[in-house]
Formats: sequence, C-alpha cells, structure tokens
Amino acid sequence: MANDMVQPFEGPYEINYEQLQGVLVSMARGAARGVRRQKKGWPKVEMELSAKLPLHAQTLHVSPTLHTDIHGLTGRIEEVRLLKEQVERLLEVLNDTEVHLEDRREALVGHVVESARRTAKRSDPGMVVAFEESIRYHGQVGRLAAKTRYANEEAAAEAAAEVEAAAEAEATG
Repeated sequence: MANDMVQPFEGPYEINYEQLQGVLVSMARGAARGVRRQKKGWPKVEMELSAKLPLHAQTLHVSPTLHTDIHGLTGRIEEVRLLKEQVERLLEVLNDTEVHLEDRREALVGHVVESARRTAKRSDPGMVVAFEESIRYHGQVGRLAAKTRYANEEAAAEAAAEVEAAAEAEATG
C-alpha cells in the first residue's frame, strides 16, 4: 500500500503534556501584543547568567535564586517547544491523512457514478435518477472548470477586440 508519495505514519501516537500542567496558559486575542520574546543571542546570555549571576547577585541587589528561576523557565520553554514540534508534526500528518482519505473516498464515489452512468446507458436509465445527487456532486469540478474556461475565453475575446479597436483607431487617427 505504501509508495514514495504516501507512507504510513510511524508515530508517536500519544502526546503527553501532563508535565506542563499548571504551566500552559491561554491568552485572549491580542493579549500577546507587547510581550517580550527571546531574542537573538540567548545561548550566550544564558551562559553568562549561569556563570556570573550567582557571584554578583548581592552586588546587583537581586535575589540569589534569580538564576534558578531563569534556568527553570528556560527548561519549561524547551519542553513547550518540543511539544509544539510534536503537535505541529501531528497536525501535518492529520492534514495529510485527511487529504488522502478524501481522495480515496472521492475515487470510490467516482466509481459509483461511472457505474450508474454506464448502467443507465446500457440497461436501466433509472440509475441516473437514483444517483442524481452523487452524479451532481461528482461533476462539480468539471462544471466549474467549464465555467472558468468559458469566462477566460470571453475575457480573451474582449481583450483581443479592444486591442483590435485600438489598433484600428490608431491606424485611422
């Protein structure tokens, strides 16, 4: 069943985020405006803080546990980012699976519609009526394509007429 374009998902099939209980938040729309985010160069700052903040906390008049708090938040951020990667991958797989399953279902509907049309042509015209909605549903793409083609042909004809009229006006003017 697998080919180069469609491969079975190998997992993970479970995503556990219990370790973030009490940490995860939901922000109201617009609440993130103005919040401070990690900037370029964080790894160097983290190293500097871990080496020097414990030594100079008293001189800076900051809590001696401030570095521990920063380190703990950094760990939580890493956990959230890892979970985000897993969820984003799962979302990608779910979207791919939805598309793949829809394609398979549409192929089967197409098979039924073609069988109904063929049977209606050969032996039982009532099959077109019996599967009227399915036939209409299946033919939507073709009707839309024909409508678009017709609109494009009209637009091209109008553009050609305008060019011809402009050329004629220039020749006589």
